[in-house]
Amino acid sequence: MSSDKIQIETRLDLPDLGSGHDLRRILSSALKSHTALQPAGESLLQAFWPAAHFNLDRVAVYRDAPEEERELILKECSCDTLEEAYYIEKCGIYFASKMCLLSESVQERMLYSLFGADETVHFSWISRYVSTEAAADFIHNPFIELLDDLLRDQDKITLTYVIQVILEGWGISHYRALSKDCNDAGLVEVFDHIIKDEARHHSSGLVLFNERRLSHDQIESLVEVLSRLFLMVRVGPQSIVSKVERVRGHLSRAQKIKIFQEMECEQETAGKLQTLKSLIRSAGYAEPIFDALDRAGAFKPFSAAECAAVSV
Repeated sequence: MSSDKIQIETRLDLPDLGSGHDLRRILSSALKSHTALQPAGESLLQAFWPAAHFNLDRVAVYRDAPEEERELILKECSCDTLEEAYYIEKCGIYFASKMCLLSESVQERMLYSLFGADETVHFSWISRYVSTEAAADFIHNPFIELLDDLLRDQDKITLTYVIQVILEGWGISHYRALSKDCNDAGLVEVFDHIIKDEARHHSSGLVLFNERRLSHDQIESLVEVLSRLFLMVRVGPQSIVSKVERVRGHLSRAQKIKIFQEMECEQETAGKLQTLKSLIRSAGYAEPIFDALDRAGAFKPFSAAECAAVSV
C-alpha cells in the first residue's frame, strides 16, 4: 500500500445511536469538556436567513407569492444550507481521521487529531439545527458526493490541497456570509467559532502542501478535481430556484431564465469564482493549476440561459 494513499469507506449514512444509549451520555460529557458553547437549536424548521441572503428579494415570482409560500421557500432554503453544513462537518471528521493515518511526523498527526476534535464539535453544533431524518436525502447532493469520492479514493496531496487549501479556505468566507446574515444568535455564535477553526485548518494545509514537490500527473489530477468542483459553482444557485419551483409550481424555461437574471447569477457566481481564484494563487504550483483551469473555461460562470438549461 502506498504511504500517501489509503482507501476507506466513509459511510456518511451511518445510523445514529438511540437517544438512551450509554455511549451518547459519555459523548455528551466529552463534548462539554471541549467547548462551553451549547447552542439551543430549538427550532429545526425555520427561516434562519432573510430573502436578501438568497437574493430572493430581487425575484418577482417570489415577491408575488403569498406570505406563507414565501416563508416556506425561505425555510427550505435554510434547511438546505444547514444540511450542507451538516454533511461538510461530518466529512471533516472522516478527513481528519484519514489524514491522521497518513501523517508523516508526530506533530502532523497531533494536529490532525486536534482537527478531528474540532470537526466533531462543529458537527455536534450543527446537528442541533438539523433533523437527521430530513437530512438523509441530502447525502445525494452532488457536492457531498464529490467530497465522499475524495475522502474515499484520493491521496494525501489531493486531500491537503482540495480540502484544506481550497475548500476550508472558501469555507471561511462562506461561514462569514452565513454569520453576517443569520437571524439566530446561537447559530451566529456557532459560525463565528467554526470560522476561527477553519482558519487554522486552512493555514496548516498551505504549509503542508507548499512543502511537497508535485509531478505533472499530480497537477493534472488536482486540475481534474477542481474542474468538477468549479462546475458546481458555475451553474449558479440551482437549489434556490428548485425550492421556488417546488413551492410555487412548475416554471417554464423562460421563467427560470428570468429568475436567474433577477438573482444576478452571473455576477454572484463570478464573485465566488474570484474567491476560488485567490485561493489557488495563495498556494504553490499556482501558475500551472490556474492556467490549466483557465484554458478549460473553469472560471467562466454560466449565463442565466445556461443556468436555466441545466435546471432540473
